[in-house]
Amino acid sequence: MATYKLFVSDMDGTILHNHTTIAKETAEVVREAEQAGIHFAIATGRDYVNAKQILDQVGITCPIVSSNGGRVVNESGEALQEVNLSTEDALKVIEVLHQDHKYADVFYEMYTEGALVASRGDLIEASMANLKANGDDRSLEMYEFFKNRYYVNEDVKLVEDIEAFIREEAGRVYKFIAFSSHFEKMSALWNEIETQVRDVYVTSSGNDNIEIMAHGADKGHGVAKLAEYYGVDLSEVVVIGDNLNDLPMFKVAGKAIAMGNSHEELIAVSHHVTEKHDEYGVAKALKRIMTGEWK
Repeated sequence: MATYKLFVSDMDGTILHNHTTIAKETAEVVREAEQAGIHFAIATGRDYVNAKQILDQVGITCPIVSSNGGRVVNESGEALQEVNLSTEDALKVIEVLHQDHKYADVFYEMYTEGALVASRGDLIEASMANLKANGDDRSLEMYEFFKNRYYVNEDVKLVEDIEAFIREEAGRVYKFIAFSSHFEKMSALWNEIETQVRDVYVTSSGNDNIEIMAHGADKGHGVAKLAEYYGVDLSEVVVIGDNLNDLPMFKVAGKAIAMGNSHEELIAVSHHVTEKHDEYGVAKALKRIMTGEWK
């Protein structure tokens, strides 16, 4: 009998072997863990539809904490918990992003219940050109990600008037994510959002982005809801991740495992560090949990 009853993994930089797919070898270990009595779930900043598409590719059906905790959905697609921004706060975030052209080169997306939304096609193209010109591994990975999102899969709805869309069509707004390769600008934007928008939680999944959700929409609350759903104690939950948006679930789980490629703050509060995402770090950590090597 496994000591731990629930294993929750982040996606990007964690279970995604190459930032786009889950390795078949990792999926097989997930199935072995489930047969051993360990439930498996995902906690990601991605929207639910995209996360499910990735899981479907390798035949994994499991609960998903999406939009960093904005939505918690069980394996049948039923919502267990939804925490969204108010219309007022969503509009205030847009106001900060649009003010005096200060953040004119910051590209952002909005996660809603109906669609993933963006409003500036010209800025998308400029941001992609900038990423490609940077030439480093992270920038090139992000370039490929956005190229597939906008020009191959066409996953994003482009709107002309995003304020009107929020008021009239968006429904629930779960999250904003803003990107820029100017890291000091991301830091300034983080501070302004926290100062000017009342009921939001701000975090990051990389030094080139910030993520904005409602208070209570974080992976810690999401993991707690999954533990309740499965009827297990939080001390019986293992979580694994790589960046700052994983900190809330690291703080509530019985065991926290950082990837070898993790942010230093996450490593500092982890119980163990596994291999990097492209070295099958999740599969190796899960095996150590199953065998009792990591008790």
